[in-house]
Amino acid sequence: MIHVFIGTKAQYIKTAPVILELEKRGIAYNLIDSGQHSGIAYTYRRFFRLREPDAAMRAGKDDIKTFFTAFSWLCKFFLLGIFFPKRMWRDLFKGKGGICIIHGDTPTTLLSIFLAKRAGLLVAHLESGLRSHNIFHPFPEEIIRIITMYCADYLFVPGNSYAENLKKMGCKGALIQIGQNTNVDSIRYALQHYMPAGKKGTSYQVLMSIHRFETIYSRKRLAFVVELISRIPRDKKILFCIHPPTEVRLRKYKLFSLLQAQPNLFLSPLLEYPDFVFHQSQVEYIITDGGSIQEESYYLGIPCLVLRKRTERYEGIGENVCLSGFNLGKVEWFIRNYGQLKRERRVEMGVSPSAIIVEKIEELA
Repeated sequence: MIHVFIGTKAQYIKTAPVILELEKRGIAYNLIDSGQHSGIAYTYRRFFRLREPDAAMRAGKDDIKTFFTAFSWLCKFFLLGIFFPKRMWRDLFKGKGGICIIHGDTPTTLLSIFLAKRAGLLVAHLESGLRSHNIFHPFPEEIIRIITMYCADYLFVPGNSYAENLKKMGCKGALIQIGQNTNVDSIRYALQHYMPAGKKGTSYQVLMSIHRFETIYSRKRLAFVVELISRIPRDKKILFCIHPPTEVRLRKYKLFSLLQAQPNLFLSPLLEYPDFVFHQSQVEYIITDGGSIQEESYYLGIPCLVLRKRTERYEGIGENVCLSGFNLGKVEWFIRNYGQLKRERRVEMGVSPSAIIVEKIEELA
């Protein structure tokens, strides 16, 4: 049996094309939703036309938005896995063995590999081999990746550099090259299924998204974000898609009113995935602290300023991506010279990594 364990919006985006490929080939699978982003997961299922989960661990609840809620949720299911493994095997995995597909570096990733291993399943890790080589950047994702990559049985690697990371780590799982990350399939799907007829482009020139733990829980870094925005020329309209935890921290640090005072800044709730991809493909440049958005900007060829000290992704570095290091000098250089970083779109290039994954999973299963 093939089990697919997801729960965050990034996992839905990057695992959805794998699920669609399973359905295309008529391969049965068991879909498990951890509930980490249960409040918005239905929008991704609707867009990708995925069925409802076979098992939902936090059905009907909002997204996990605080550290305390996340910690309580993890503790609950880790304890259930420790003391009631047969119950978890029955309720989540339908009492069947096989291979469990997991993705990335989130708390859901850590929980899924623990529960799958306790149930005696083999684990296939998507997006494997990514390393920043600094456990605090990003935190706690770098730690989760290290644990997951050492424990997984099959490591699906999106590039040669990532394979080298795994070899240097001495990971025992089988390395399987897929050439690119699966979100290239998701971008293709979004552009094919969403781009409305007659919609020529966005009215914004800059797209922003800030959400990482190490960014929003630091007043100094959030103040840096506000300062950065003030340095963008006033003729550039900025669309800032604000995550709920980001707004909470901005208000706590008395910075939200400073954002609202920026005349060329437009604050927006989180956009649904296809709408966000549309704006990504149309703006002049992107500002983010998200690794997935960095990677998407690479496939779309759009200049991207990454507000981090380290990134675990190599896509775009030295090409269309500028890693800020929270250095205002680098930020000002990017704002002046971003046009030099524009690249050709790569989204149409290469084969489907999701098809490669499913072919291998089918063979293994």
